[in-house]
Amino acid sequence: MKTRMKEYRARYNLTQAQLAEKVGVRRETIGFLEKGKYNPSLKLAHDIAMVLGEKIEDIFIFENDEK
Repeated sequence: MKTRMKEYRARYNLTQAQLAEKVGVRRETIGFLEKGKYNPSLKLAHDIAMVLGEKIEDIFIFENDEK
């Protein structure tokens, strides 16, 4: 999965720590999400989208691995 979290976070001048606090996770979790090393739960994806004022599908790009 790819993510545009860093881009959207920058629009609101939020640090990873600030976003993490707003959604109730550790800063490291936000870092892992931004690097694509962690897939969020639906609730976490929803919470991030709500804080950033965007749709889940605009922030998280789900790729189909099947060819």
